[in-house]
Amino acid sequence: MPSPVEEIKQRIDVAELIGSYVRLQKTGANFKGLCPFHNEKTPSFVVSPSRQIWHCFGCSKGGDIFRFIMEIEGHEFPEALKILAEKAGVQIKREDPLIRSERNRLYAIMEEAAKFFEDNLYGETVPSENSLTPPRNKSGLNSAAARPHPEFSSGTVSPHRYLISRGLKDETIKEFRVGFAPAEWRNLLNRLVAKGFKAEEAEKAGLVIKKQESGIRNQGYYDRFRGRIIFPVFDYNGRVIAFGGRIMPGADENSAKYINSPETMLYQKSKVLYGLHKAKTEILKKGECVLVEGYIDALMAWQAGTKNVVASSGTALTQSHLDILRRLCENLIASFDMDSAGADASKRGIEMALANNFNIKIVSLGEAKDPADLVAKDPALWQKAVAEARHIVRFFMDNLLAAHPRGTPELSREFQKAVIPKVASLSTDLEKAHWVGEIAKTLGINEDAVWAALKKVNMGKSSVSGQYSGLRPGAGKSRKELLEDRVLGMLAKSPELFLKSESELKESFFALDKVPIFVEFKKISAGESSGFGAPMQELVSRMALETEIFLETVADMEEEFRRCGRELKKEHLKEKLTGISQMVGKAEAERSKELPKLMEEFRVVSSELLKLN
Repeated sequence: MPSPVEEIKQRIDVAELIGSYVRLQKTGANFKGLCPFHNEKTPSFVVSPSRQIWHCFGCSKGGDIFRFIMEIEGHEFPEALKILAEKAGVQIKREDPLIRSERNRLYAIMEEAAKFFEDNLYGETVPSENSLTPPRNKSGLNSAAARPHPEFSSGTVSPHRYLISRGLKDETIKEFRVGFAPAEWRNLLNRLVAKGFKAEEAEKAGLVIKKQESGIRNQGYYDRFRGRIIFPVFDYNGRVIAFGGRIMPGADENSAKYINSPETMLYQKSKVLYGLHKAKTEILKKGECVLVEGYIDALMAWQAGTKNVVASSGTALTQSHLDILRRLCENLIASFDMDSAGADASKRGIEMALANNFNIKIVSLGEAKDPADLVAKDPALWQKAVAEARHIVRFFMDNLLAAHPRGTPELSREFQKAVIPKVASLSTDLEKAHWVGEIAKTLGINEDAVWAALKKVNMGKSSVSGQYSGLRPGAGKSRKELLEDRVLGMLAKSPELFLKSESELKESFFALDKVPIFVEFKKISAGESSGFGAPMQELVSRMALETEIFLETVADMEEEFRRCGRELKKEHLKEKLTGISQMVGKAEAERSKELPKLMEEFRVVSSELLKLN
């Protein structure tokens, strides 16, 4: 009977799993994509379905499905095992103590909090859409869970009714698990303690706040979220990691409109996009992502049929956000307010996206204040606005032309400030040339003047570092290491090469950690092998995949194997000569009697190397 790990590997296809995180393209028997672990322009990340492994030839990371989840989610093996077991439908019968980690306790407490907030949105009965009064429970009394916040003015709608009034449907509310936090100080804390969690754990999860001084148990803590609509924030796999709380209408005007979870072990806001757990599949399918700012914007857009929408939750786009999106698509459609006084952060995020080689379009909302407002008026208007989103350069050009008369110095100055930097950030010269022509035509000037302005911007820009220039298997390795891997990789693909080759391969040609692999291939060719162990098999699979990519450009594998064998022998002899030279120098300095013997050895090895050359 296979172990749980083996059963999980049998049930989960590596390409399918990684394809939910990274945009992959089929190339022969394998898939390629941009590496999610380092910044690159040319795909060097390869997934092999036949071997059920992945490997990046740019940063050298690689492994199986467990290693991928550990790397991309930042988990230890027990947590990766749990995630993949759930995906595969494999039951881990005896829970490892390591699985009961602090991180998993936090996941559990966040899930319990989400259920608590959900329960409090509706109470025991869902309010009628025609009623503005709180719902009644089975006994006929008003449900305490759905009572308006005490600070609300009389007649204020219930939390559920408020969401309905914004245009949200019940199925959307339930899909994204929107809830409500009652106004009481310790309702959530009491629920969590009753479920076996500690107040200290709730504090670590960002759910409660600790008072400065208190001598009474649990009275030193109070709920962070009170009297607010609650939007759970999910990680990539759909687990609750944070919350955003929106104040209800009629509440204290001095209160912040939104409060959000603090950063915790589970939640770093610079790395999380709201709604991505639902949108990722559609983003991969369409090759584009619609970006909005707020929770309700995202929910209304989703409800209107834009399933590839995510929200930045009011924060500026970060490099981490862009790295996540880059795995899925290269086209962004932004619906940010780019013209308001507070839009500088949005503009910086857009410029960063351009520098990361995204194609950017901007949605025009017309008279609507935000996407939620436009969808509430008519979902078809929103869909039309997204379909007609303009290239970012055209968006700024049109806005400036609407604000300034043609042929004025003011228009030229604004183009220099707002349009030229966007063109400078574009990824291809052809695209730049197109917009240079458009700008020149619009301003009625020579293209040379636009190119000169562009050059000034480029001189002030620092280039994006860390780009990888191309797919070079084994990048960063010495020539000898490359040859070792290539020889062993070809033997993994065709063990019979060992017998066919005229090359006199020896164990001494290889680094110590690769000698056991070479010896095992020797046994395989003689029919004496019992197979590789797990650690060795992973290394062999990686070398085989690397060699398979290399062999796509090789006509005769047998001849290539002989050539690599000869070159490996040369590298071995060169290393040997270097070592003898050092010993000769030491012997000369010490006037050792070993000097003649060392000189003869140097002559023999040199002669052998000369013959090979």
